[in-house]
Amino acid sequence: MPQISPFKIGQTTIDPPLILAPMAGISHSPFRRLVAGFKPPGLFFSEMLSARHLPCDVKKKSPWLRSSALEHPMAWQIVAPSPEEAALGAAHLTQAEIIDLNLACPAPNIARRRAGGHLLSDLQLTDSIIKAVRQATPRAMTVKIRLGKKPDLVFLGELAAVIEKNGVDAITLHPRLTTEKLKRRARWEYIGHLKTMVKIPVIGNGDVNSREDCLKMTAQTGCDGVMIGRAAVRRPWIFAEIGGIEQEISPEFLLRTYEELFNEIINFFPPRMAIGRIKEFTWHFSTNLKFGHRLAARLQSLKDIDSCRDFIRENFITAC
Repeated sequence: MPQISPFKIGQTTIDPPLILAPMAGISHSPFRRLVAGFKPPGLFFSEMLSARHLPCDVKKKSPWLRSSALEHPMAWQIVAPSPEEAALGAAHLTQAEIIDLNLACPAPNIARRRAGGHLLSDLQLTDSIIKAVRQATPRAMTVKIRLGKKPDLVFLGELAAVIEKNGVDAITLHPRLTTEKLKRRARWEYIGHLKTMVKIPVIGNGDVNSREDCLKMTAQTGCDGVMIGRAAVRRPWIFAEIGGIEQEISPEFLLRTYEELFNEIINFFPPRMAIGRIKEFTWHFSTNLKFGHRLAARLQSLKDIDSCRDFIRENFITAC
């Protein structure tokens, strides 16, 4: 890919310097494999994992901890409200090449646990949690952050210093506030500011929806890598497009892609888990269809896998 070169996180080379974001309900193994089938990014992420539950998840061989050779290299993201929980979770991820600490998630259920993006209001606690993870594992470590409660370069510099002094190997910045939803424009200029504050790699995240956006972000900010989330759910072939591989988007192509993931999900998850993942993916992917919102909305009311499959077969093409 022009204008942006591979970089390293610890001993792992990220090539191409493109990252598939961690997304709740989406970044499971079937979806990662779908993306890889078009063209893999340089780094995959797991969904956000509760550090508290990881000992049990590891013992039970949870589907959240499964991956294939196609999903390589992988970063496993944990969220925790305390140093003790964070260290416990990190220590149990013995298969990980890279462990990521979530200091970005603004979701209400995470805020209630005083974790994720909420931690940015307490730099001392943030420092303790990062240090605990760093001491608990020899794996490469990354941190994903937002801007906090307001755009503040002084705060960003203080946070960056805390992260870097604790031996973190790279930072991802999603430059929105912890109180903001995704409709507000991401402040790419803060990615550029962060790049001047640290010596470790900086990954930019937010509002990259095309090859042009990717190149603009790197040109404007100097970031080392680009993380893509929702755009990759809408168009799982986006990494191929960025790499110069064009797709012929037809109704048949869209249906094949959708059915491929549908089948992978039902073969990977038990039915009660599979149906939720199918519905979540459909909300995003249906934006490719002229009447996609109607299709996705109707699918939400269906109660079982067979009903979903029959509905898609009967209605997908006409929704295009």
